[in-house]
Amino acid sequence: MRPNVTTVPATMDQEEVARVFRDRNYLAMPVVDDKNRLLGIITVDDVIDVIQEEATEDVQRMFGAGVEERLTSPWHFSFRKRVGWLIVNLATAFMAGWVVSLFDQTISKLTVLAVYMPIVAGMGGNTSAQAMSVAIRGLATGKVDRGLLRHIIIRETLVGVLTGVAIGLITAAVALMWQKNPMLGVVVAMALIINHTLASISGAGIPMLMKKLGFDPAQSATIFATTVTDIAGFFSLLGLAYLFIIFDLTPGGGNRTRTGITPQRILSP
Repeated sequence: MRPNVTTVPATMDQEEVARVFRDRNYLAMPVVDDKNRLLGIITVDDVIDVIQEEATEDVQRMFGAGVEERLTSPWHFSFRKRVGWLIVNLATAFMAGWVVSLFDQTISKLTVLAVYMPIVAGMGGNTSAQAMSVAIRGLATGKVDRGLLRHIIIRETLVGVLTGVAIGLITAAVALMWQKNPMLGVVVAMALIINHTLASISGAGIPMLMKKLGFDPAQSATIFATTVTDIAGFFSLLGLAYLFIIFDLTPGGGNRTRTGITPQRILSP
């Protein structure tokens, strides 16, 4: 017999039980009470059900849906579970809209920027979602600690910069062929690099911050991450375009002073 059998207390969280099974590679484990008396057993089949249930809950939390909501749930139950986070999302969307309103004159002078605004914001959102999925998986499996945090931030910064450069160069080439305007390509490429970098950092950092604050790391993390990428994307794109209008940054300019060149001569065909 094995005198020192690994057991799990009946009060242990089901996700923690799943981690024990993963680390020990057991097919079954005894469950005991606070006096180490046998209450029953838990099998790997039970653990698989727990993992599936927890994964489903995390996905629903990420998008602001209720954990208890199912396909068969009545409409009023689904409404109550979703509408609160949608209102929060609306508030954050107004924040992004306010940033755009700061540059209304820039957009009116360079309407072509409206074409690239959803591209910059959308690519940032996708980058953030990639980083967030890795972070939430690490938190769910218990593989993230304080010592690993510095490595994660450095890695996500490097990945964000490199993916921003790659996507930025492709977008700049498209802008050059489409609008025949190299300076517009430079503005969009720089905005993508900035937004990709911030998106990678925030995508990995927001779930960890929420866990540190005592919240579920998957709870509507996408809403807050989308706010960061939208605001950063709009501000970087429109802010850089504004600077290119205000200052003579065309090839051969270089005086960095206000000039008589019109915005159309700087950034539009």
